[in-house]
Amino acid sequence: MAGINFNLSRDEVLLDALLRNGVAVAHDCGGTLACASCCVIVREGAHTLSPPSEDERDRLEQASADQPGARLACQAISHGGELAIELAESSVPPRTAGAAPLQVSAPAAKFLAAQLAKHPGAQAVRLSIERAGCSGFGYRLDPASEIRKDDAVFESGGVRIAVDALSLPYVQGTRIDLVQEGLARRLRYDNPNVRHSCGCGESFST
Repeated sequence: MAGINFNLSRDEVLLDALLRNGVAVAHDCGGTLACASCCVIVREGAHTLSPPSEDERDRLEQASADQPGARLACQAISHGGELAIELAESSVPPRTAGAAPLQVSAPAAKFLAAQLAKHPGAQAVRLSIERAGCSGFGYRLDPASEIRKDDAVFESGGVRIAVDALSLPYVQGTRIDLVQEGLARRLRYDNPNVRHSCGCGESFST
């Protein structure tokens, strides 16, 4: 389980706060209380959240997730304050069985290397997942000035790519390529974990 400490604003939904802070928590039903995939364990600060409804308790019980401190992040609304939580195992998307590590095509590697050259202190390209678009998540690439303790680091095409532990289940096995669309070039992600993507191609869900 992953431990997380952060502050919520008043009337902020816990799931929204997690996604806003870059925590790739599963939410298969989109927050409609039709599943229990966004289950979290509140270790501190439970009093700062709205109490669970009978429907939420029933859903947790049906999913055999009704342990002490368990909440569905989509249903917990903050009164404002600090929380300490853990992600339940079911809320972290599983890695694709047998999937290959992250791969980068030669054209994409050349493109990324050129971008990194603009940031002399960068040690790698950081690939992460953030909330975006109409399908839930989007990809983000940034120069990484340091390799963090929980990072997975891949080397492909001569480029190092760092992925944090929470983003890794969403991108494991992905191949990054560079494609030409008219006069523009863009990176394309061939991700075996994606189940749905939006029509504009800017976001996805797993």
